[in-house]
Amino acid sequence: MPSITDCVVEGLKYPFNDIKKLLVFGILFVIFDLLSLAFSLKTLDITRIVMGTLDKTNATTMGFSQMPSGDVYLAIAILIVGFVISLFIMGYQYNVISFSINRKDDLPGFEDIVGMFIKGVKYFLVSFVYSIPPMIVAFLAIILTTNSSAWPVIIIISVLLMIICYFFLIMALNNMVAHDSLKKAFDFREIIDNISNLGWGKYVGTVIFTAIVFMIINMAIGIIMSFLAVIFAATINNQAIVISTVLSIIQALFVTSYCSVFFNRVSGSIYRESIK
Repeated sequence: MPSITDCVVEGLKYPFNDIKKLLVFGILFVIFDLLSLAFSLKTLDITRIVMGTLDKTNATTMGFSQMPSGDVYLAIAILIVGFVISLFIMGYQYNVISFSINRKDDLPGFEDIVGMFIKGVKYFLVSFVYSIPPMIVAFLAIILTTNSSAWPVIIIISVLLMIICYFFLIMALNNMVAHDSLKKAFDFREIIDNISNLGWGKYVGTVIFTAIVFMIINMAIGIIMSFLAVIFAATINNQAIVISTVLSIIQALFVTSYCSVFFNRVSGSIYRESIK
């Protein structure tokens, strides 16, 4: 059985097996990031218009009919398109896990767009369902006043529950992918058995180690990007949006896609070892 380090090292090398496919995957992240930026800017414009109107009329609220409908509908459209792109991203992550479980050394292709979209929907639904318990507890913490003695306890419970759900989510996604069945993501007996077969210590250790490597890569790139931003800002005046966009494209195309493939590759490797 490979060690934790072996699984992570193999995952770090895997994205380089097909740079072209990795870059195509990166384009999805570029589109998603640009849509996110466009949504943020459009939301900011709407907020400015609303605040300006309220200030002129001395009103405290504004009806939907009084809002800039064109901008609002455009923001909603951008949000919907961005969500659809995210489903394709999750569908590709689904395929990376599948390739890892089946010991395929190449990266998934993009031939089956419809299938990738459907798999992305499954990936999203499972991730959303597993996030419900901590969200409920967090909501309870929010509605409680800060004067309540139970408030810090609920916050701690929410964080712990989020961590627990995250560990189960990883194996749940793998179980779903391995059987290509949405129901298998909620077969808790099989999920627990798989983790037990691998060993709870090794499972938790591998996930944590992978997450640490993931964060180190992103932090290192973040520092480099910040350094580049300072250089660009010194040479290009009053072009903050341009600089932010260019750096966002670079990071999405090369870094985010790489980290996503790396993490899901290791995730599939964990499952593969758990069913031996």
